Amino acid sequence: MPIPSTDPIVNIPIVTPFDEADRVDHDALGRNVERWLRTKAGGFLVGSQTGEEWALSEEEKLAVARTVKEGLTGERFLMGGIDCPSVTETLRRAEAFAEVGAEVLRVRFPRGRQNVEPYFRELLPRCPLPVLLMHQPEPARFGEAAAPAAEPEVLAAVADMENVFGYVTDHDVRFEARVRRRITTDRRFWICNGSIVLHGTLIGCNGTTTAFSNIWPDAMDELLRKGMAGEYEAARPLQELVQRIDEVMLPYLAAGVKATLRLVGFEGMRPRRPTPDVPDVVIEQLRSLLAEAGLLPG
Repeated sequence: MPIPSTDPIVNIPIVTPFDEADRVDHDALGRNVERWLRTKAGGFLVGSQTGEEWALSEEEKLAVARTVKEGLTGERFLMGGIDCPSVTETLRRAEAFAEVGAEVLRVRFPRGRQNVEPYFRELLPRCPLPVLLMHQPEPARFGEAAAPAAEPEVLAAVADMENVFGYVTDHDVRFEARVRRRITTDRRFWICNGSIVLHGTLIGCNGTTTAFSNIWPDAMDELLRKGMAGEYEAARPLQELVQRIDEVMLPYLAAGVKATLRLVGFEGMRPRRPTPDVPDVVIEQLRSLLAEAGLLPG
């Protein structure tokens, strides 16, 4: 599918379902994609911290991408996630994602400030797909800002390069406002976390890719639209409810997202071993909040 030409876009960094033997459950994945297609999600990212990317082999990631692509049937677009400091290896992985049908690549900024501009100056002209830049140097810190990958001027200069689809912030909205002001081209600029969607629209964000998109894509879409229209007071109650769910869920990273999805009826929601499930008391807290949001089945 062509990438949507209008904003906002809600992108889902999808979780990876596993069966009881700790194998990727492709049947469950297909059914989960069918559910997401009934929401306002526009894109699907395979290979993210939410999707337990470091617990998957490259072959498993590509197999997941194929299953997702088959389920999309041209209705939404597929994105492949890469976190690799080597230009050569990143290009190899990019070609592999392109072969299975990805339309965009999400590439994380490399660690080491001296490497940021050289990495992208080599990568972008040779990359087979447009790149969504991911400014999240410490991806395992859900909901917390890390030290920036580089100065705002450097990040903005990379965002202005050719073959860039857009830029995803980290959690420090004050810092990211400085990046936004320095980008001279018309790039998509996405907020990284469901709890700060409204804050993101205040600095010019027009989309999101966030763990919370797995749970409630329509809420992310509504918050973006209201924020972009300046309807902040109308959006405040929904943003506060998302924040309360996030506050309970995110400390457990992907396991917390999966526990939440399990409650709303998604399949294969086990974290990959040896990551433990969340405590029962947290499950009950999530159940109560999801009931308040009207998200529980039945």
